[in-house]
Amino acid sequence: MSFHEHEHNLGFIEALPKPSETDLALFYSQRYFQEEHGDYSSLYSEEELLNFELEALVARHVTESFGVTKFLLDLGCGEAFFAAAFRRAEWEVLCYDFSSAGIRQFNPELLAYFHQGSLNDVGKLNLDQEIGLINLSNVLEHVVDPISILTDIQKIFSGTRTILRIVVPNDYSNFQMHLIERGMTSNTWFVPPEHLSYFNRASLLKVLRHCGFEVLSFQADFPIEMFLVNPHSNYVTNRKLGKDAHNARVTIQNFLVSSDIDGYIKYAESAGNLGFGRDLIVYATVEE
Repeated sequence: MSFHEHEHNLGFIEALPKPSETDLALFYSQRYFQEEHGDYSSLYSEEELLNFELEALVARHVTESFGVTKFLLDLGCGEAFFAAAFRRAEWEVLCYDFSSAGIRQFNPELLAYFHQGSLNDVGKLNLDQEIGLINLSNVLEHVVDPISILTDIQKIFSGTRTILRIVVPNDYSNFQMHLIERGMTSNTWFVPPEHLSYFNRASLLKVLRHCGFEVLSFQADFPIEMFLVNPHSNYVTNRKLGKDAHNARVTIQNFLVSSDIDGYIKYAESAGNLGFGRDLIVYATVEE
């Protein structure tokens, strides 16, 4: 299938034509967990595992500051490192994904808290307990209809007592456009059918407002694309440099969070305001 870029009326870029849900499910069942593909690997270093732990620590620090119930619903949980860290911090957790392959390989102790299903059915979840945090990390860019998913998620909100955490790649950002204009990169992020929707700061905020969310904290993580400015570290022109850039990102981010978590959150929010980082991280609740 041949895809092309199209600007949605809410400002984000989408890949057209959209694949069917059946074709998309087949794509992921054949490739995503069975191969070292995308964010998933067969082996992680100690530094990477620490990075997973600290990412969850930042999320707990932000979320608990709002006094929510300690119950996590992790939608698209993947390998469940995020949920495992919350579980160790004595949160109750429910992991939800279309496949158990990732969690079975890396955190099988969480299978007792795993529900297999399609995100298209998430609005039908009937949970007895109030949800404190819904995690939607690196999910919206993959689904056929992100607006519908965000609308359905509101059906399981416990009013303003629930927080939604969204993580998406920061694509078609001002900095990426700046790098393209200077010949330092090309559009390497348009990769359908793996990613079907592409958000930057402006478009993500517009989508959230449209869906009735109030943003509590808007953050960005390490700006790994700054390496593209230096020809000696440009991992687009020299693919062999990609792993070193990734390792640098992990080491620096681990250092910053471990040094001063409150200071790191302020830094991440400043970076979010600039739209300067590889991923955007948003904490939001429903508008009253």
